[in-house]
Amino acid sequence: MDPSAPQTVGKGVAATSAICGITAGLYGTLGGHPPARLALFSAVNGGLAAATFFSIREYIVVPVLTLTQDHYTRRKESKSAVDRTEPTLSWIHIRTSHLLDSAVSGGITGGILSTWKRGKVGLVPGLGTGALLCTLLQWGVNELHIFRIRHVYRTTTMSLPAVGDESDTMKGHDANDRLVSPSVQMASYQHQGGESWGDRILSAFGRRISDDDYLKRLKTERETYLRRMEELERDLHEKPR
Repeated sequence: MDPSAPQTVGKGVAATSAICGITAGLYGTLGGHPPARLALFSAVNGGLAAATFFSIREYIVVPVLTLTQDHYTRRKESKSAVDRTEPTLSWIHIRTSHLLDSAVSGGITGGILSTWKRGKVGLVPGLGTGALLCTLLQWGVNELHIFRIRHVYRTTTMSLPAVGDESDTMKGHDANDRLVSPSVQMASYQHQGGESWGDRILSAFGRRISDDDYLKRLKTERETYLRRMEELERDLHEKPR
């Protein structure tokens, strides 16, 4: 199991509850309904659904899918971790990250909640609806992740002197969806003063994370995954044949 699973579950529940509560409160205010009651009801229900989904995904689905991965893929990824070489990432890899995990977990969660509410007749519709909805939401999150990485890179190229070969290579990556090196994505730079109107709007919904902090978080997550792959490979070799 991923050591960061409890943290992931907690963040997912908190974020879902906050989004559901704020959305319901705004709807109640605009529609003439009691906003506090709607916000509380939606936050609690959203939190319960999120707790079910993230718990199933992090504690059941992800470990099962990890153990059933192709052996060659595990060996290749683990070798990069042991050799301390930086594996290349593609936009497709980021775009499809956690899609299967979320689809399976969403289907199970939707089936459980629909069956609890409507009985056995709600099992199949709940499975399909939950899987589709969670897949679309995860895809949206991945697209936001890609947008943030590209935004960071564009800011980096404006803040640092251009390097011809590296700049041309990255342009080719963006155009042809080719492999991207995390070392380029993790480049450090000085944040320029002044915020755009988009940044002001986003900051109104919560504390804005600086690009430097975001880059550090990406690097920490990458190192955690590499260590985890190394542990899985070591456990695989230690198992009796």
